[in-house]
Amino acid sequence: MIDIKDFKISHTYKKELEELIKVSNLALKNWDINWTNFLQNYIFEEISIQLKNLSDISFFVFGGYENPSRIKVACFRTSLAPSSKDLINSFPGEGIDIRGNFLFDNANQTDFRNFIMRFNLKENEIGDIWTLGDKGAQGIISKNSLNLIKNEPYFLRDVKTNFKIVRLDELKTPIIRTKKLINTVEASVRLDAIASAGFRISRNKICDRIKNGLLILNGEKVNKSTISLKVGDKIILENKGFVEILEMEKTKRERWKIKLIKK
Repeated sequence: MIDIKDFKISHTYKKELEELIKVSNLALKNWDINWTNFLQNYIFEEISIQLKNLSDISFFVFGGYENPSRIKVACFRTSLAPSSKDLINSFPGEGIDIRGNFLFDNANQTDFRNFIMRFNLKENEIGDIWTLGDKGAQGIISKNSLNLIKNEPYFLRDVKTNFKIVRLDELKTPIIRTKKLINTVEASVRLDAIASAGFRISRNKICDRIKNGLLILNGEKVNKSTISLKVGDKIILENKGFVEILEMEKTKRERWKIKLIKK
């Protein structure tokens, strides 16, 4: 069994590391595939570094579709060697579809995520959420999390919605993003400046998203545009992907050369 005392428990993502070890020990005990709750993909990439020397346990990540931001991790004995198809088929997630006329009352991913949580779902039971223009949104949740949905309309603010569970293959999933290196020169290392460059969104629009709590920095929602960033910082903007700062260098003209990777 894996002893949590063997790891750096002061890790930034302590909660996620503890859950991964707990699920891994369960998989070792019952000789089966066991899945974690949802977490950010980049967080798993960080904490998996501490687990790379474990030979008896293996991991597989999946979030309901290709290249998601939020994933579950399958833990299983290495000797079981299940196929990718078997692992995907065992994925404990299902799709959700929320439809309504949002043409005159726009809703973003956070609005839809908060709407879903009204049904007593925890944050770690919700995967990616993406909007469908002014028609509503779709997303992925843990399987059997929503057993109380009735065949009746619900309201998101003043918009009447049709909310239902759907199969994963019925979802209209977001466009798959490829990794992209971005080189930019900025007057400062402020969050709004770097996020604007990384996501190719105007500074004003980025500031609005930050103000409304739609941007995540190193796993935490922030509402200040003036935060100074450093190498290694990671920014998530739902529906726009993930940006990490790879390099920073101050120029002779007191500006900043910054290298980013966008996923």
